[in-house]
Amino acid sequence: KNLEIMERERLVPRVNEFTGPRLASMLAKFKDHPLVGEVRSVGLLGAIELVADKKTRRRFADLGRVGLICRDHFFREGFIMRAVFDTMVMAPPLIWTQTQFDEADEVIGRALDLTLNDVSRELAA
Repeated sequence: KNLEIMERERLVPRVNEFTGPRLASMLAKFKDHPLVGEVRSVGLLGAIELVADKKTRRRFADLGRVGLICRDHFFREGFIMRAVFDTMVMAPPLIWTQTQFDEADEVIGRALDLTLNDVSRELAA
């Protein structure tokens, strides 16, 4: 039944034509954030890598701690973002519209800023 629905609703072409590129575009906005070493995406899988030193992409000393801090900020905002060590990972639903991307954009910015506030003393000068 799932495959029938996906074919009927043209969900796979939608991911290739709309949703995947929108995710990549949204995540790219965060590459200049002081905590972000790299953003990447493939289809509907996106990742934001958090680093202590933006220039060298040096990780935080206690690998995974900052990712959990950031994840907790996301959860408090009502947004599911997984922490894989200090990389934030998301896989939005196939049916997201521009409205959901706009909401996610705001939440991601807030969660990154809140995390930055929490760990600012650990960042390279």
